[in-house]
Amino acid sequence: MREKRFAGRPRLIIKRLLPGLILALLLTGSMLTSSIACKEQEPPPTPRQEEETSFSLISGLSADQSVTVAELGYPDHFFIIIDPSTSDRIERWTYFSQGRALDFDNGRLLGEEEIEDESEDYPPTDLRPQDFDALLTPMEAEQLLGPSKYTQEVTESLMPENTIIVFDDAVLIYRDEQFVSVDTQVKPPDIPTP
Repeated sequence: MREKRFAGRPRLIIKRLLPGLILALLLTGSMLTSSIACKEQEPPPTPRQEEETSFSLISGLSADQSVTVAELGYPDHFFIIIDPSTSDRIERWTYFSQGRALDFDNGRLLGEEEIEDESEDYPPTDLRPQDFDALLTPMEAEQLLGPSKYTQEVTESLMPENTIIVFDDAVLIYRDEQFVSVDTQVKPPDIPTP
C-alpha cells in the first residue's frame, strides 16, 4: 500500500528539480572552464584578507570592534547591556572627540550616529568594554572599579529584581547576581552622609 502512494513521487520530484539541476551543471561547467583559463594568474586578495593584515584582534573584542579601536581608539564612554536569558550583548561606544556613537550587536557593527560633544560634563573613561562580560561578579567589579558609592535593590511588580551599584566611573546593574549592564557616562549622585 505504501509503495503505491509514493510510486509517482520520484518522477514528480525529478521533473520539478530538473531545470535547476541543468542550470547548476551548466554553471559548474562554465566555472570550471574559466578557472582552468585563469589558472596561471594569482587571484587578488579578498577584502577580508586585506582587513586581517591591517589590524590585530583584541582579546575580548570582535573583529568589528578591534577595527574600530585600531581606527578611533577606545571609546570615550560606552554602554553595554547583556540579556541574561540569551547572553545577547548590545553596546554603544561614544566618541565625543569624533562627534559619533557606534552601535554593536554581539560584536557586529550595526551603525553609527552623530552626537554632541559632552566631554566637558563627562571626561573620557579609562575603562575598556572587554572588561565587562556576563561573568563579572559584584566582587570583581569592586576590584576593577574600587569601592562602590551606592547600592540599591530595585523591586518592581512588573520588573525582575535588579541591583544597581554606583561607582565613581560607572553604574552597573545585576539581576540575581548576574551582570546585566554597565554605563560609563555617569555622574555619581551625591550621597548624603549620615
